[in-house]
Amino acid sequence: MAAAAVEGRIGTLLVEADRIIAARITNLVTGNTQKKDMDNPKVDDLLDDMGELVMQMGGKVVVMPPEYMPTDTGLAGVYRY
Repeated sequence: MAAAAVEGRIGTLLVEADRIIAARITNLVTGNTQKKDMDNPKVDDLLDDMGELVMQMGGKVVVMPPEYMPTDTGLAGVYRY
């Protein structure tokens, strides 16, 4: 899904409230991600980074309680195309 975010293809990103995924987007061209330890200063919450990226590309971010999320991964997207 990070690849679609860097390409601007996500119209709406659904993010699970209060969830943290210790990873980072390593390449803003391809959308490659890398899981890391939160103790590493270069690592942030992937969900936060994805939300910022989608908003920068003109998309919308909706934070939802876990019981209403359509996936167990912490995020879901509605694609533009």
